[in-house]
Amino acid sequence: MRSSLLALFVFLHREGCIPTARETIRVDGDTIKIGAWLTKTRTKHRSGRLPAEQAHLIATFFDGDWTDEGAAPAAVAPQAR
Repeated sequence: MRSSLLALFVFLHREGCIPTARETIRVDGDTIKIGAWLTKTRTKHRSGRLPAEQAHLIATFFDGDWTDEGAAPAAVAPQAR
């Protein structure tokens, strides 16, 4: 879970948008399917299976409802390339 949370944070910061279903990111040498992970985590949250602590942590990464498909990253801007 930690590496996935780190990957989500890095993705949001770097890209400035939420990951699509097929997005991947490499963190510490591991490739994480961050889009699929976020979708599964939203589903767990909606069904009441995601611990409140984890849901609260993920919510801090977003402005508004993080379970909404159109959620925006909280106070991050994409870096110039």
